[in-house]
Amino acid sequence: MNRTKSLWRKLTYLAILLAMLIPLFLLGQPSGGKGDPGGQLSVMRHEYNIAESDLGEISPASETMKLASLGMRGVAATLLWNKAHTYKVMHEWDRLKATLNNIALLQPHFDKVWEHQAHNLAYNVSTEFDDYRQRYEMVREGTEFLTRGVRQNTNAPRLVWYTGWFYGQKLGMADEKVQFRRLFSDDEMLHDALLAEEIAVDSPEARGPLGKPDNWLVGRLWLNHGYEIVDSGVKIRRQTPLNFYETGPKWRIKHAESIESEGILDERAQNAWQMADDDWLAFGTRSIPTTSPFTIKLDQLEDLEAQRDEKIEEFRQLNEKAFAAARQARIDTLPAEIAEYWQKPESEMTPEQRQLMPSILKGLIPDLTALAKTSDESVRLESVNIAGQVRDLNARIQKTIGYRTQINYSYWKTLAQAEQEERTVTARRLIYEAERANNNAELDKAIELYEQAFVVWAEIFDDYPLLTIDDTAEDLFNSVRRYMVAIDSQEIPEDFPLATFVSLMGEFGQVDARMYETIRQESKIAAEKRRMELEEEEKKRQDEADKIDAAAEDSAAEDSAAEDSAAEDSAPEKSEPESAEQPSTPGQDASVGLEQSGSDGDANSGDAGSAGDQAAADDVTKPAEIAEEE
Repeated sequence: MNRTKSLWRKLTYLAILLAMLIPLFLLGQPSGGKGDPGGQLSVMRHEYNIAESDLGEISPASETMKLASLGMRGVAATLLWNKAHTYKVMHEWDRLKATLNNIALLQPHFDKVWEHQAHNLAYNVSTEFDDYRQRYEMVREGTEFLTRGVRQNTNAPRLVWYTGWFYGQKLGMADEKVQFRRLFSDDEMLHDALLAEEIAVDSPEARGPLGKPDNWLVGRLWLNHGYEIVDSGVKIRRQTPLNFYETGPKWRIKHAESIESEGILDERAQNAWQMADDDWLAFGTRSIPTTSPFTIKLDQLEDLEAQRDEKIEEFRQLNEKAFAAARQARIDTLPAEIAEYWQKPESEMTPEQRQLMPSILKGLIPDLTALAKTSDESVRLESVNIAGQVRDLNARIQKTIGYRTQINYSYWKTLAQAEQEERTVTARRLIYEAERANNNAELDKAIELYEQAFVVWAEIFDDYPLLTIDDTAEDLFNSVRRYMVAIDSQEIPEDFPLATFVSLMGEFGQVDARMYETIRQESKIAAEKRRMELEEEEKKRQDEADKIDAAAEDSAAEDSAAEDSAAEDSAPEKSEPESAEQPSTPGQDASVGLEQSGSDGDANSGDAGSAGDQAAADDVTKPAEIAEEE
């Protein structure tokens, strides 16, 4: 009896297991292709784009390792991570690479695997070698590891961004950046691998001034690829959109800075800065998602402020009395020290007072929402709508200011605008040549070049005060110090062009923090003024070119008219032999007689011949004038 019950229980369990296999088969059935969507799980994978074919390149080895782990993939991955650390400490590089490959096979769609281990190879392992060539090989191993990760995760914009960041930051900012950049530009094997990944290293967008691929520009191409993925609808994960989008334009700027530091200080550097300025302005007009339910454009702050001012003025016109009363009430409550200067002309204010004025004027604007609620019924609805629009504009303005401050947007914009000018490139070239002459102990030449450069830099700082807080300012300050050593003086001359700059830098070569805000505000006005001056100069050059073209056209027309007149004058002379046989007028008889008498005269008497020819010409023209009068 007990045996029978035991058998029935076993049969029941077996039947339940078999019954459970049916829904598992229906749920997990793979897609058969050609219209067969497969089971429910397969349908959902394709619907949410998480199938292996949607995530990236399918790796049979990876799938085999997942199955071989028998559901213990997490445990296996943890053990492999621990082994990788052990091999790194023991300097067993071959085993380390093999372990990293196994980790990638177990976790191919975990972005941090690729990022962490690529960083480990390029930043930690590479420092264990003394020769910079061996260090470059480890950095290259890191870039190739990232490329494999991108290949298996085609919809991972963060990983693509990190690859682009890696090419720029590690190869372009390391201690061995000069050697790394040279090795990268000559690494044809790596260039071929990048071409296979559809990174156009052979295009002008990737080539530097020497015609070879530049690491900053190649990194920018990777970043642009990431931007294309996001623009196609893929969301950005584990990164802010602001930081994601700013890196590509900034790599253009870093490229221009790098080639200048390498001694390329001519129109090629100027063109590089012009392209950097174009990229930064394009970034400023891109819609950036924010934490609020709206997007912003970093370069439209002035437009937003203008729209807000227009709406406030429109509200004021609808509620003139209430608006004026509320504003006067705020004026009456101003502190005494502010009330003394807030209505003064700007020229009479101190820099600190000018800096406070925008916030003071903003504080005098009444609460529009409260005024709208108490406004006249005939304009109340419109006033409420305008107050809401002003509130929305204020939110956008505050968010735009916050995002611009995070990345110092105004500074990079001003830098790109200033550096593309010819005089800035000239100033950098003079400093570069002065430093080289100083290193070669050619003091007279160095002093002359230093002084020429300081005059140009003084003009640049006057037009772009914000550059005084640039890293270049510290380098220039060090050049000033070397100049003082060269002239054997501890005090700068009284007429020194950069006297204000030197005093601003202070004893330790740093800008006074209290002057920073003032410089930033003044740089905005100065930069805009300089832009207008450049436009005016361009217009004048165009006008002068137009005048030269017009004068050339007039001269050509006069020459053509003179040629036509000469042709008309020569026409009667050619017809005179034929007219001799025809009846002639008295004027024609006189002309023929004079010509004969001139030809019979002494041929050696040039003056007499010329006088005779002139008299003949006068006699020829007189009958014609008489005929016209008749």
